[in-house]
Amino acid sequence: MSYVETIVGPGEHVVYTGKVSLLSILSSLIGGVLLIALGIGLALINPFGALGVVLGVIVIAAALIKRASTELAVTNRRVIAKFGFIRRSTVELNLAKVESIRVEQSVLGRIFNYGSIVVTGTGSTMDPIPFIANPIGFRQAVQGATDTVQRT
Repeated sequence: MSYVETIVGPGEHVVYTGKVSLLSILSSLIGGVLLIALGIGLALINPFGALGVVLGVIVIAAALIKRASTELAVTNRRVIAKFGFIRRSTVELNLAKVESIRVEQSVLGRIFNYGSIVVTGTGSTMDPIPFIANPIGFRQAVQGATDTVQRT
């Protein structure tokens, strides 16, 4: 069960679930594959080359775990961001307190549909959440949810 599913209260439901773009771990994936290839090549010459394969697998696994353990959600009451697998860091902001939401995208971000989200609330600002897949969709979900909260 995900973190978001465990903390959703009575009468609260998830409106939108955000994902971290695969591009956020692209350098780790490439590095891991290169380590594995190098390790296989070295293993043919020296048995210690297998260490490169092990390191490559560890690098790839760590990157995939980091991506999978990041949860982003918009409920009918709040915006939730959770980072980390063993060491957890969470940010939750009530929709009634959201003042603005900013999307920052580079040229590559626009091409590959990823970017950073910055949610500003009364008295506080969420740290930028980088490499969000479909950041415009996330912003629209937050805006739609805040509009619904303000009407009620």
